[in-house]
Amino acid sequence: MISSLIQERLKDHPKYRAIEIKKDARRDAFVNVSYSTAWRAKDQAMKNINGSHEQAYAQLPQLCADLVQANPDSTIILDRTVDNQFRRLFICYAACANGFGDCRPVLGLDGAHLTGLYRGIMLSATGVDANGALFPLAYAIVDAENDDNWMWFNTLLRKVIDQHAAGYLAGQTLAFISDRQKGLLESIERAFPNSPHSYCLRHLWDNLYKYFKNKELRAALYEVARSITEEQYNTRINKMRSISSDAVDWLLEHAPREHWVEFYFAGNRYGHITSNIAEALNAWLLDVREKPIIALIESHRHKIMKWFSERRQKDINTEGILVSTAAEQIKETLNFARRYTVLESNDIIHEVFSPETVSTYIVRLDNQTCTCFQWQLSGLPCGHACAVSLQLGHDPQEYAKGFYRLDAYRGTYENAIFSAIVNAATRIPFPALHGDPYGVHLPLLLPPIICRQPGRPKTKRIRGVNEGGGRVKRLFRCSSCTSIGHTSRTCPNPTVKI
Repeated sequence: MISSLIQERLKDHPKYRAIEIKKDARRDAFVNVSYSTAWRAKDQAMKNINGSHEQAYAQLPQLCADLVQANPDSTIILDRTVDNQFRRLFICYAACANGFGDCRPVLGLDGAHLTGLYRGIMLSATGVDANGALFPLAYAIVDAENDDNWMWFNTLLRKVIDQHAAGYLAGQTLAFISDRQKGLLESIERAFPNSPHSYCLRHLWDNLYKYFKNKELRAALYEVARSITEEQYNTRINKMRSISSDAVDWLLEHAPREHWVEFYFAGNRYGHITSNIAEALNAWLLDVREKPIIALIESHRHKIMKWFSERRQKDINTEGILVSTAAEQIKETLNFARRYTVLESNDIIHEVFSPETVSTYIVRLDNQTCTCFQWQLSGLPCGHACAVSLQLGHDPQEYAKGFYRLDAYRGTYENAIFSAIVNAATRIPFPALHGDPYGVHLPLLLPPIICRQPGRPKTKRIRGVNEGGGRVKRLFRCSSCTSIGHTSRTCPNPTVKI
């Protein structure tokens, strides 16, 4: 009864707790229930909403086939073991793959733990659109975060980008940001040999702090990472060395400067020096990571569909060339640009004198660079470039990178993501079209074997709930009669002398 009463509320509020169910049952239904009854009611309601984990794995091949049929050109790869057990799954919708070509050429890679019955890891590749919002490109569900799974994920990711955004693979355009997890370094180097790889500065600081407990090093580390000239880098690294010379030696040994210092980084991170791109998406995952795999996939799809729908309406009435956030930033920059003095060397190179810093900067229009490096770092014209545009009578918005343009932003969310076909009458038999890559007609897909997660096991005992719904009791094996449930000191029939 309680399960049926709370099912609708639980669907809207997945964090509905058993203690709240107990209070609501007393207030609304005038019945007193135990905590274990409330917990069992919630567990039953969740099964009614999402189904069981075993059923989800059995239905997964058909879901993959239906998603590809509803979303042509999507990349969905289901991998199973020789024993017909689930191994790993890769999903990249065609709408996301096509839209990434109009995003900033930066990808954050990260893994997040799933807490459902069969555990697992969700690997994700997340980009950033013109307005700075998260853009989920692809994700995978695997058994562990290791070398093999990251290599498999990045190999498939390379194929997706090569097909839909090949321009980003030219030169060193596409940049990656990660927390240097196991398997990531080598797999990115092999799958994307020309793409620079940036280390997340927050994780780098966490690793540094494990060995050198000096909080002053944090501010110094961030200053060094933001160095845009060699002179600036030398000054700041020497300042950090004055705090702890051993810390600097350890840092440069374990993290080469070309992976985290702005001046030495080969690509462009557009201001992203941490892996918050991927971490922010993982924060949303906290609400759904306990669900069975099909409910998890559908929740992820619904989230992306909601984002696409909302962002299609954003900047719909904006006038000009660029998205509103970029246009507003250029407008603020123009207030300072009018104070600068511009001298023309030729049509391409200009000298700009700034009375604020009492320095002269060189602006090149052919490769969109300025010696202040702000134009290169953000992709938006700096104050010196805006001063040149005013001198030449140009629109400063034309100096921005192409992915900031309104037409590119609208192209990012132009395509749609559709639901899997659930009506058997309209479903075209997938094997008739493409063979049977997902094993729809094979025996039912079995759940994976639960693997021990990496790291030291927890030593603190956590009281849980058993299959019957009650609290798990700590059971002891008697050393006297070898029975379970009591100790030798309370044994009713001791067979050995204590």
